[in-house]
Amino acid sequence: MSQNRKILIYGANGYTGKIVAECLAQRNIPFYFAGRTQAKLEQALEIVKQRHGGPVDAEIVTAPNDPEQLRPLFEKVDVVINVSGPFMQIGWPIVATALEMNCHYLDTTGEQDWTNAIKEKYGQAFADKGLLLCPACSYMWSAGALAAEVVLETEGVDSLDIVYQIDHGLPSEASTKSFLRMVCNDVSQYYLELNEFKAWPNDQIIQAVVPYRGSTLSALPWGGACEPIWYKDDPRVRNCKVITAIGEQMVGGIMQAIQAFNEVAPNLSQEEREAWTNQVGDQMSTGEPPKDDVDVQRSVIACYGQGRQLTTQYIMNLSAPYSWTGEICAESAQRLLNGQLKNTGFQSAAKAFGHRELITTFHEMGYCSALPEAGSN
Repeated sequence: MSQNRKILIYGANGYTGKIVAECLAQRNIPFYFAGRTQAKLEQALEIVKQRHGGPVDAEIVTAPNDPEQLRPLFEKVDVVINVSGPFMQIGWPIVATALEMNCHYLDTTGEQDWTNAIKEKYGQAFADKGLLLCPACSYMWSAGALAAEVVLETEGVDSLDIVYQIDHGLPSEASTKSFLRMVCNDVSQYYLELNEFKAWPNDQIIQAVVPYRGSTLSALPWGGACEPIWYKDDPRVRNCKVITAIGEQMVGGIMQAIQAFNEVAPNLSQEEREAWTNQVGDQMSTGEPPKDDVDVQRSVIACYGQGRQLTTQYIMNLSAPYSWTGEICAESAQRLLNGQLKNTGFQSAAKAFGHRELITTFHEMGYCSALPEAGSN
């Protein structure tokens, strides 16, 4: 077993944590496999070993998400990958301790309010230490940022309209709770218009138009996404909207939950609202889904760009969202250890490591479509 263990996964026994661990193992990177419960971690690591098909250089460590108990673990590593959510509810001690102990911080959140909150509170502090603060280092919402950076290569584009389309979406229990708390709250999912945040209505289905389907697809703001947060105050971007067509089989149930929430929400405190969405998330969850598959959970991200005198688009295939989430976390961690960080502080993975470099890597791995020549999108 390696003694040079510089990466820690927190919340490792969950669905996404196991996938991140498997992707690190495939790269022969040693890591700490961390969480709150020894027995759950042991069971989860056995699954990782079975999937990997060989030894996994991991060490199990336990600690609650309490700074006093996290410090001794974080002082051993350079990179913390946080996969425990809902992040706004339980993530604060983890990001705070990562900063205190001089660790790069990655997480797999889909929560727009969490992303904006840690940007405002910790973004400059991470930059001052030469560290990376990279939430949503995951399919949602790094894939759209990769596509957006390709579109923004076209000089004059200042507006982005992004559609995530996923066949046979199967969110995990943690993702269900995270996204449910976002889509229910009627003032917590935003788009960017003239560099100001505007709230999406939470009770409307949007008809998404994508160029490779013969009919429109039902979509939701799905929490607003993180691209509007990354591009707020970016001098290149004035407007940014993101919608998600997660699958017709899911939209109806989500809308029923939103309507039920809207009926009770006026009489609830924010804490009670969070508890309500957690409870409904438990009811909607059918347990841990099987690992996704590039030929089943196929996905396309369509990014449309507009400027004063031109329009353009980039359509990027990027399948198996959860498996790719594991890959982008592992790839980002490896690049951090290798000294390949391009921009410090609060950054998307696309800006932290370079969108063309990442797209090329994941195309070679079989996850996404080939990168167009510069300026040809």
